[in-house]
Amino acid sequence: MRMEKWAGAALALAAAIFAGGCSINRTSSFKWLAFPLSWRSVPSDPTQTLREKAESGDPDSQYKLGFSLLYGEDMPRDAESGLVWLKRSGENGYLKAQSALGLLFLKGVPDIDRDDREAAVWLEKAAAQGHVVSQSSLGALLLSQTSSVHDSEAGVVWLKRAAGQGDAPAQVALGQMYRNGYVVAQSDTESVRWYRKAAEQGNTGAQTQLGIAYYRGKGVLQSFDEARRLFEAAAFRDDALAMSNLGVMASRGEGMKQDAELALSWFRKAAEGGYADGQNNLGAAYYKGIGVPQDYGAALAWFRKAADQGHASAQFRLGLMLEAGQGTDPDTSEAAVWIKRAADQGFPPAVNRMRERGAAPAPDPTP
Repeated sequence: MRMEKWAGAALALAAAIFAGGCSINRTSSFKWLAFPLSWRSVPSDPTQTLREKAESGDPDSQYKLGFSLLYGEDMPRDAESGLVWLKRSGENGYLKAQSALGLLFLKGVPDIDRDDREAAVWLEKAAAQGHVVSQSSLGALLLSQTSSVHDSEAGVVWLKRAAGQGDAPAQVALGQMYRNGYVVAQSDTESVRWYRKAAEQGNTGAQTQLGIAYYRGKGVLQSFDEARRLFEAAAFRDDALAMSNLGVMASRGEGMKQDAELALSWFRKAAEGGYADGQNNLGAAYYKGIGVPQDYGAALAWFRKAADQGHASAQFRLGLMLEAGQGTDPDTSEAAVWIKRAADQGFPPAVNRMRERGAAPAPDPTP
């Protein structure tokens, strides 16, 4: 099966920095702003006592009163007043209030709009106190190319502080950034170092990415055995990319005996989990009759599922099958659409085919 890197070129961190599907020669996307808001619910203090303590300047009571009002816990909901009390608590240096305000403005909640600048102010206050989630959230916000407070250099600083405190998502992001040379100087060795730190904490994404490094021999000595071990550890925890990669290794006999049926099994698990690479590889297995009787109809269906997710190789293969009428009636118009989509992503076979036919793919977008 082909496993080459044709995913979208835009790096996105926090969904806006790294984007695109993954295979052994592609890296996974990272969803960086998915930190949960967490606070302790208001204890059984009478409402009046809580308000009196808050008005006396107690930051913990201000924090609890703020959330009680914001979410209507034990008192009528009043988001505006709740925000006022949270800010008073945060201005008094209360870490929980600062971090909560940062995340509230970062995400936006009912009656509180997302505000990158406000989020940055409060996250920085909490981050300066060593709060790791605030450090990583602030780093992601500053690195985001769509953020109104974009500052790549400062973002890297905060991300490294979080990673240095053992924050696995920050470590994974740094591994991705060093691998791709985004903001930092490209370094496979540094990439592996950060992936390893997160993998040792059981982070499945890091295990898969470290496995890819061992598979390709990037930043480490190539080792199919170590790649397989890492992929299996991640696949055991339902990582679809690791499953797809194990399928590739089984189909090629890398780090294990060549086994078409085992490969098919891994491709199917990844595909049924909605993973585009797994769908594309399963489609290829049906197309070629590897580990399963050849079935153009099934191949076409799986290629279409992956193509719908933007998988360039699947888009090209789908286009060729539609053009040739394999598994369906010929449809040259739809075929041309899919081949062009693959070419517009820079997929070489599609680009070459477009050029041979006198049509050029869309140019890369201007940064």
